[in-house]
Amino acid sequence: MRLKAYTIPVLVSVFLHAMMLVILLSAWDARPEPREVLKPRVVKAKVVEFTPKSQRQAEQEAAQQKVIDMRQHQQERERQEAERRRQQEAEARAQQQKREQEQREQAERERREAEAQARREREAEQQRQQAERERQERQERLERALAEEEEFFQAQQSERVAQSYVDVMAERIENQWSRPPSARTGMRCVLEIQLVPTGQVVNVTVVESSGNAAFDRSAEQAVKRVDRFEEVQDMPSQVFERHFRQLRLVFNPEDLRQ
Repeated sequence: MRLKAYTIPVLVSVFLHAMMLVILLSAWDARPEPREVLKPRVVKAKVVEFTPKSQRQAEQEAAQQKVIDMRQHQQERERQEAERRRQQEAEARAQQQKREQEQREQAERERREAEAQARREREAEQQRQQAERERQERQERLERALAEEEEFFQAQQSERVAQSYVDVMAERIENQWSRPPSARTGMRCVLEIQLVPTGQVVNVTVVESSGNAAFDRSAEQAVKRVDRFEEVQDMPSQVFERHFRQLRLVFNPEDLRQ
């Protein structure tokens, strides 16, 4: 208990007792025969402890120190809380950066995988196209070979057919030929005969001379005497177009051959 807290109540109590005593004495002197005896009021007083000044100062300083300690403790808690928040924020930023880095790496992996897949698909498509081109080339070569073979066979057939007609035409020309006196054994000339599909002779010229003008003219005259080769009408059109529209015929009569 502090001494200062009880000093004033004690003094007040003593002062009140003194006043009551004075009043009683005054009343006793004025009325010697009082009708009634007045009972003094009893003032209860409580003794309080007295606290020296040095102790009060120490208590005040202790209270102030306690307040300071509480403030420092609060500040420390706030500092620790702020530090904890900073650490949490730093950890959150680190986690966010890690997630973003992982997302970038995942996106990069997906991009590379997509590029690799696209490259594989392009290569597969190129291989497929190359294989298709090679197949088509083989097919075309085969078809060309078959066509060439067919054309060769047809050409051979056409040659055989044409030769058979040429032999007939040469025989007819020989039948119309008149041997000139200057003709000698082994003479020959090449005639170019132009025909139409009806077998009609349009023109005849000597493209390779025998060296004997009379023999050359006699060959030309023999063709003109025939005038028309009816056998041509029966031959296939492709044979005519290929061999007989403009025919070169070696004129070498039988009786002049070796």
